[in-house]
Amino acid sequence: MKIIEQFFSELTDQELQQAFKEYESWRETGTLEDGIIRSTYNKFSAETGVKGTIHLVSEPLLYTIVKRHLNW
Repeated sequence: MKIIEQFFSELTDQELQQAFKEYESWRETGTLEDGIIRSTYNKFSAETGVKGTIHLVSEPLLYTIVKRHLNW
């Protein structure tokens, strides 16, 4: 079974950039728009059966962005 971080690591650089914009908007408004984060989470939920934990995606998303940026 894949963890959410693996789903984020499969995104392109452009998709991660867009996901970060969605994340910033989510922090400002309190509402997560339909987009890459929600879509990635829905794929994760469908594959794993894990539901109701979308609020936990922030750390794996940011970790994936930093790891990619640092080329680790």
